[in-house]
Amino acid sequence: MAPAPPGNQPSPDIPDPAPLCSPGRGLTCFACCPPIRPAGHDHLDHRSSWRRFLSDNRADFLAGRRPDKEILGFFCPGLGFLDPAGRTAGCLYHPLRNDGHDLRMATGYQPKCARETCPELRAFARLEPAVREALLDLCAGLDAFTFSSRRANPVMRLLAFGPTVATAVAGLGLPDREALADLAWVWEAPPAWGWLLGRLAAARGTEALLQPNLVAEAGEITARLARELGPAPPLAGGRSAAGAGDEWEARFWLSLHGGVGQEARRESARAIVDQLLRDAGD
Repeated sequence: MAPAPPGNQPSPDIPDPAPLCSPGRGLTCFACCPPIRPAGHDHLDHRSSWRRFLSDNRADFLAGRRPDKEILGFFCPGLGFLDPAGRTAGCLYHPLRNDGHDLRMATGYQPKCARETCPELRAFARLEPAVREALLDLCAGLDAFTFSSRRANPVMRLLAFGPTVATAVAGLGLPDREALADLAWVWEAPPAWGWLLGRLAAARGTEALLQPNLVAEAGEITARLARELGPAPPLAGGRSAAGAGDEWEARFWLSLHGGVGQEARRESARAIVDQLLRDAGD
């Protein structure tokens, strides 16, 4: 059976002691909590009602009140404010907050919560410490709602493109979060292009990521690549595509005809990409 496309996946052994959901500096992400949500849900759109819910859960937790049955639906009693001021939010039942005791079984979500990650967290975990700090600098002052939002926080959107692109952008020395938000491709390009944009930055220098026409150029390269490769061979996706290089390269090939087949074909496709980048740069 072919594996699911890259997305929220079972977690590899990520050793980072400060994951993206709680990286320090008073920042927390709770975008994946609770683990049953309507498609496209953004907590930021419902800040008032969520604030009441998170406050109530914190009060119940501190009072020792626990759910007496597993929770079904969009709301989890383990999700609450972690501080009295209501700036940080996360799992009140997590073992890191309870002397190593995992209290999440009371909610019925523990197996799902314990195994899953998101692409942004996996990208963040693979960054060098200095790059992580540079990106967190751009998030200074954000509360949990805004830090968690893939629509409102450009750093979260950037991380969806993978560690190579995030590292390249961090190296540009952007002065603030607004400067990052002004890069149109961060919002307009599909994150599946992350591998291609990383290849482009490697070929031309990171300043190429500042070009205002980057989305149009990357789109043209992708279209030309699709024409050069022709129809995908049988069984091009699945294991062979998912095994391509790394997660972000796999996502790119999966977005292109559902994959490009075995390693020999991928290597040929990489050569075509590099030639197209040279041609476009001339």
